[in-house]
Amino acid sequence: MTLVTGSSLLYWIYSNRWERRGAKWFVGVLGVGGLWMASTFLHLLLRDAHLQRFVAIVEALLLFASFAMYIVFVSVYTGREFHERRSVQAALVGVMGSMLVLAPLNFLDVTNLLWTDLVVVTDPFPYVVIEHGIGLVVILTVLLGLIGYSWFVLTNYLLATGTGSGTQVLLILLGGLSIGVAELLGQAGLLPADGLHHATFGALPYVVFSTFGLFRFDLLDVLPVARNAVVEHLTDPVLVLDDDRRLVDYNAAALNTWPALPEKKGAPFAAAFPSLADRIDLPMDGGRATADRITLARDGTEHHYSVTTTPITRGRSGAVGWYAILFRDVTDLEQSRWQLQKQNERLDQVATTISHDLRNPITVASGQTEALALELDEWDVTPEHRDRAEGRITSTQDSLDRMEDIVEDILTLAREGKTVEETGSVGLEDTARDAWANVDTDGATLTVADDRTLQAERSKLLTIFENVFRNAVEHGPDDVAVEVGATADGFYVADDGPGIPDEHADDIFEYGYTTSGDGTGLGLSIVRTMAESHGWTVRLDREYDEGTRFVFGNVDTVVTDGGWRTGDRGRS
Repeated sequence: MTLVTGSSLLYWIYSNRWERRGAKWFVGVLGVGGLWMASTFLHLLLRDAHLQRFVAIVEALLLFASFAMYIVFVSVYTGREFHERRSVQAALVGVMGSMLVLAPLNFLDVTNLLWTDLVVVTDPFPYVVIEHGIGLVVILTVLLGLIGYSWFVLTNYLLATGTGSGTQVLLILLGGLSIGVAELLGQAGLLPADGLHHATFGALPYVVFSTFGLFRFDLLDVLPVARNAVVEHLTDPVLVLDDDRRLVDYNAAALNTWPALPEKKGAPFAAAFPSLADRIDLPMDGGRATADRITLARDGTEHHYSVTTTPITRGRSGAVGWYAILFRDVTDLEQSRWQLQKQNERLDQVATTISHDLRNPITVASGQTEALALELDEWDVTPEHRDRAEGRITSTQDSLDRMEDIVEDILTLAREGKTVEETGSVGLEDTARDAWANVDTDGATLTVADDRTLQAERSKLLTIFENVFRNAVEHGPDDVAVEVGATADGFYVADDGPGIPDEHADDIFEYGYTTSGDGTGLGLSIVRTMAESHGWTVRLDREYDEGTRFVFGNVDTVVTDGGWRTGDRGRS
């Protein structure tokens, strides 16, 4: 029955499932098992004692070969590839090699390592009982150990597989156990024909259960990962493709997004999702790939997804066995991005308004003030009234100049306060000295204690230094000394001026805060905005008692240590 059933299933697999992953390995197991069945049938059919002994030996060889094939099949099927380990390969080669070498020698009575005797029993029918030698015991022990490990791996695979296929994997596990159970029952004397190897009679449920589970439920296509613990509980859709780019698995979230997935299982990805296949890259070199934002309709609304494709290799060969495609819902992120874009557009509108609608009146007023000063010389007024008028004209011009400074600072905040998207390698010392040259520093001096290469947008870093330098010069003595240097996670700017009183320390970065009558109150606000646009932090070092010290942290740096490395945050 097993021989006929197995042969029929072999033909069915060859005709209908030959291209399925693992089909050829499973056919190999069934093929060797079929030869084992045939030898058992011949063993029990023959009546010549000498021929029976010979066939019994062949039967034992094919039994062990079937076990070896089963071990390799489990290794490949579960994706563990433990048959590629040198220890397992050595054990399998040693077992089969020992059988092939020792069996002829034992049959010719040169040695009795495999069996001590081949006893022909005639009741209830003629059959041969192999009395095990020490070599056969060792070989069986090694094989049973490997089979036990295979069952352990298969059990773990069963526990790690989603509930949708757990029953089918259980069938495969029970099928494999049936052979061992039949042999154990026979050796315990619970089955007829004492001493006969009954493993053959456990092969029928193995063949039926395994074929049913593997091909009826496509378990050869199930990705051997902890799906129930990981994939099934992901709220983002996951699709799994094989190396032929066929859809072989998916999770519940994917089914919610594409209700017709069960009908597309097994189909080529390009045929099942033609629009996605055009936009999703399936890397061949094992590296991950990320596609552009993809918009899909779900529950009547549009959702935006970031798509990441991860190749999963099989065993130690490194060959790509599957592709896991993760669709991460970034709808909220896209909404935030849209709102940020609108906010930036409004800032641009504010900047445009300030630039045109405010600067024009200021320019006109400034021109009128200059004209009034020129006309004053032509007027016949007393010296007292002239001095008073010139003082008011000067005060008005100073106010207009201050308004111009405020407009310039507001424009800087509006235009330069956006989040930095692209950075480059910028030298700390070079940028600091260039910024120093842009500021009217009079008798002040600049010292750069140590250099560092930063990841920054250079124009914004220049703005940071210029405003901090200007703050030091305006609030310090004429010969104020400014120092720039590196810290563990960024850099600092310090001066030896009068420092900032504790009562003002919490407010210095606020918009419009100033202790100077002619200041705009936006300089340090600009510094904070430029720093935060990079993702940096800036703080006043309150423990610094030699003046004022601003510390910038969380700064991306480029360091050299035997080679370039980019993006090492806060390393010196």
